[in-house]
Parts: sequence; structure tokens; C-alpha cells
Amino acid sequence: MLSGMLALTVASAIREAISDGDFQPGQQLSEIKISQRFECSRNTLREAFAMLHSEGLVERIKNRGVFIATPNADYVRDLYRARAAIEPSAVRWGEGIDSKALVELTRSAIAARDAGDAAEVSAINQRFHRALVAAIGSPTLDKTMGNLLAQMRLTFLLVLPEYPRIHDDHVDVNARVARLIDEGDREEAATLIRDSLLRTCRAILHYLP
Repeated sequence: MLSGMLALTVASAIREAISDGDFQPGQQLSEIKISQRFECSRNTLREAFAMLHSEGLVERIKNRGVFIATPNADYVRDLYRARAAIEPSAVRWGEGIDSKALVELTRSAIAARDAGDAAEVSAINQRFHRALVAAIGSPTLDKTMGNLLAQMRLTFLLVLPEYPRIHDDHVDVNARVARLIDEGDREEAATLIRDSLLRTCRAILHYLP
């Protein structure tokens, strides 16, 4: 039981590191270095890798090792179909939604974009989408969203060289979504965010290597 809990903790920490952009798509993960970084045994790390593999965040290649996943077209479609189902639902029915906090997040994103701080724009965008789903109040969906955001980061890193405005392009849509929620028009906000997600999916598929 203790070993399983430790593996869950390590898997969560690696997932967050992926979401933060600490690893690149296709990067090989050294068991020695990763176990040292996350202060765990190699057996615990292997359990964590198995969990992350089931989530599509790492790949095992026989006789070579464990690698950060490299998104392909099917990966991207699945990611955005999931997000297009969960996030509009959160906008429509999330009882804990804090519209004022969302508006403030988007103002911060606009300021970061105007300052040319792409990394901060990306981080704020992730917090915005995580906050939407957190409003549902479901630990299960919170965990799911954490995984989706990590997948999203890998996808963004893969297409960023060809699509450098990918983070900036979300700022104005997020600001409109927050404003609509604050005005009480959740249905329009849900439609807007779903349309935006599907449009982003098409753009990413276009730029995918």
C-alpha cells in the first residue's frame, strides 16, 4: 500500500513537471536521474512510469527505455475531444466558478502578452483552464484535467516552432469567456470555448510535424 501511494505521488510530480514544460516530447528519461530528482527508488519510479504510460504521457520502447510521449494526430484529436467535452460542461454547470478570479487571470495574461512574456502567458492559460474544471468540484475531473494539461503542454511544445503565437492566440478568447461568465451568459461562454478548442485542434493538426 505504501509503495503504491509513493508511486502515485511520484507520478503526480512528474505529471506536473511535464505540464510545466520541464520535459520535451521524445526526451528519454534516465531512471537514475529521475529517481534522484524526485527522491524515490527505481522500483517506485517504474511503478510511476507505468501509471504515466497508461495516461499517454510516456512511451516504453523495448530495449531502449522510457521516453516522453510525442503527440501524433490521433493523440491531438483525442486530447481536444476530451477537453471540448469537459470544459464547456464546467462553464455551464460548475457551481464553484469564480468569474472575478477568471477575469483577473485573463487581465494578467493580456499584460504578459503585451510584455512579450510567452512563458507567463502559457502558465496563466493553464491556470485558467484548470480553474474552469475545478469549479465542478470533482477530484476525478481535477485529476483528469491535470493529465490533459500535461498532454496539452507536450502538444504545444511540438508545434511551437511552426506556430509561435499558439499561446497568444488564446488570450483574447479566454478574456471573452471570462467576461461572458461574469455577465451570467454561461451558455454563450460554453459555446465559445468549445468552438475555440476545436479550432485550435485543427490549427495544431495543420502545424504538426
